[in-house]
Amino acid sequence: MADDDIPNNDKRASPAGAKDRVTANARGALVDAWQATLRSFAFALAADDFEGAWRERLMKSAHRIRELTAQEPDAALYMMLQTATHEVDSYSASHSMFCAVVADLCATYFEWPEGEADAIRGAALTMNVGMLLMQNSMALQAEPLSAAQKLRVQEHPAKSVELLQKAGFDDPLWLDIVRRHHRPIDDRDSSDPLTPAQRLAQLLQRIDVFTAKLSRRKTRPGSTATIAARDACLDASGLPDATGATMLRVLGLFPPGSFVRLANGEVGVVIRRGEKAHTPVVAAVRRSDGTSIPTPIVRRTAERPYLVQRSLSADDVKMRLDHQRILAAA
Repeated sequence: MADDDIPNNDKRASPAGAKDRVTANARGALVDAWQATLRSFAFALAADDFEGAWRERLMKSAHRIRELTAQEPDAALYMMLQTATHEVDSYSASHSMFCAVVADLCATYFEWPEGEADAIRGAALTMNVGMLLMQNSMALQAEPLSAAQKLRVQEHPAKSVELLQKAGFDDPLWLDIVRRHHRPIDDRDSSDPLTPAQRLAQLLQRIDVFTAKLSRRKTRPGSTATIAARDACLDASGLPDATGATMLRVLGLFPPGSFVRLANGEVGVVIRRGEKAHTPVVAAVRRSDGTSIPTPIVRRTAERPYLVQRSLSADDVKMRLDHQRILAAA
């Protein structure tokens, strides 16, 4: 992959280009806000039926997720990726939130119409309501999926649409993205232009794959960001296609929350996306001799001593981070 040639996000998607930065203390406070929002969303997403106040609860959580993402996009990615790589409880809620954050940043970066942005954010949050409880249990089970589970996975997009309509959701684009998010492109002449639903469903499907690859399960750790990007963004020739390039521009090769080893031997966690996809800003948390760094040191990986040598998984690092301290360094 010719990552030197991939430009990264600009001020529309990244605080690196924003004029007004929140204070270090405010970044630290975002940790509590994101953790509380995940709990609230997991509660809002669960339902014995899909009538009454369910839609209202869900939309309130969706508004809060959108608000926090807009406030500090890199902190949003950091919190979602760290949650994905370390936690398995409430998997369906945290996975949907992660997908929604990435979808939101893509929509913001490309300045898509408000209707499309709302539809893909909402579809990301609700695409799996048709298998909510089963998705949580699958993240914890050690045995392969049963035939019944495989059938439920195959049928869940249509079931999700049915439940959303029952709850009063009537945005046709939102519902169409949910319906298509596992098979976004119909069998047809590839020269035909994509409809908005197909284009957005194709992106959501890639986001779904990318975030799932990064996520921990009971029986396996999350993959590295490099492997997730390879599986979700690259074609058979090893180059990003149009949808993959979209994600790489927005996320970078090393998204906030991912671990990396630097050229000087230090291990760090990405805290901000950089000017280019391969030059994130990193908080060094472990020295080259393996000892911990009590106060994270900010490293700008565009500088030669701190070039990213390779991506690491959370299991490679085996380190629990103080998120408030890490984000304060950003």
